[in-house]
Amino acid sequence: MRKCEGPKIVMVGGGSYGWSPKLLSDLVQTPELEGSEVVLLDPDTKAAGEIEAVGRALAAGQGKAFSFRATRSETAAFRGADFVIITISTGGLRAMAHDLAVPERYGIYQTVGDTVGPGGWSRSLRNVPVFVHLAQRIEKLAPRAVVLNYTNPMASLTGTIAAVSSLRVVGLCHGVFGTYRLLQQVLGVKESDIAMRFAGVNHFFWVLDFTVKGKPGYPRLRRKLGTKTLEDVLRARDTDGHGHSSGRRLCSALYEQYGHLTYPADRHTCEFLPGYITPTPEALRRFGLHRTSVATRTENRKRARRRALRMASGKLGVLPRSRETAIDMMVALRQNRPFVDVVNLPNVGQVDNLPRGAVVETLGLVDQLGFRAISAGTVPTNLAELVRPHCVCQQMVLQAALEGDKELALQALMLDPVCAHLAPSDIRKMGADLLRATRRWLPQFK
Repeated sequence: MRKCEGPKIVMVGGGSYGWSPKLLSDLVQTPELEGSEVVLLDPDTKAAGEIEAVGRALAAGQGKAFSFRATRSETAAFRGADFVIITISTGGLRAMAHDLAVPERYGIYQTVGDTVGPGGWSRSLRNVPVFVHLAQRIEKLAPRAVVLNYTNPMASLTGTIAAVSSLRVVGLCHGVFGTYRLLQQVLGVKESDIAMRFAGVNHFFWVLDFTVKGKPGYPRLRRKLGTKTLEDVLRARDTDGHGHSSGRRLCSALYEQYGHLTYPADRHTCEFLPGYITPTPEALRRFGLHRTSVATRTENRKRARRRALRMASGKLGVLPRSRETAIDMMVALRQNRPFVDVVNLPNVGQVDNLPRGAVVETLGLVDQLGFRAISAGTVPTNLAELVRPHCVCQQMVLQAALEGDKELALQALMLDPVCAHLAPSDIRKMGADLLRATRRWLPQFK
């Protein structure tokens, strides 16, 4: 029998040194969820045990009552769960090394490689079977559980759980807040002054309209910039989580060309469009784009672990509240306090001219019923046609992974815009190379 008064929260990938300390810091600073039982599910029991110590230390430091338990047992973790947060990477950095190295042989120099392009394609194919398994186990052991997914590729994997179960599921990302921050910097306003309507897919959305203190935002932005570019104004060049910055050079260029703002994290945006990461590294340098190598990711993980161990020892306290909203959504769901936030959900019409069923990113309402997308309306045709190929590819990849259809998977890769400089036969060769390199994580194709 459970003795805690709060909800049971399961963190799949609970041994993540990057995600878990941040989310646990948010949790212990949320009075509405005091008394929660937190289960850290991870096959890496050493890492999960260290994060368990982090949770205990953070709760003690705040004088709050939470319980934390590390386990590798899915049955023990999922039985009776109220919320499940997923932050995993099937195959880890060992698999991701192939995602980056194989496309490079074909002139694709991916900067991140976790969402679209051949790297995102490969990552989808090996994660979908795991997500199918997780959905089935959660639905059996906790049919009323709410699933909050942070794992990329966001669209394919959130779509997996929606396709194979009746669980309430949402995909979460903090990308839109980067655009809020850009507008704050350029216009000198507070985030609460801005209202924004946006639509697209995760890591590639477009700001369709926005207001500042109730007045039209785009005219104000144009007046503010005058003859300058966004890049000119944003010379401060804040960095991303990997210490890189392009000064939003690509974001600035796209605004000049299309008249709309997009995600200012250039290292993600460039992978959705042809010409920025192909066919030679010179294209990246032109826009100041940096690639995150596996070696860098490995070092980042070591650094994050050192920080986690300091937190576990009490030498470092809670982190400042993050811009992740998983914890806020839990409060909204549990206490029926309606909350509007960024959501990734299957398109049932919230974006009128993008494919139905594709997981799209818009605003959404969160309450005790779950998640309901708020209509963003129609995306201008020139922008919609930049996003549409990715919706189609992601739907095809998901279907291919679910059905074990290798040919359909290759056809999807052949449609990806970042592969446009290659002949179809070469795209197929690249796909086959990736499938061979990562075959140990692809049970659906055996």
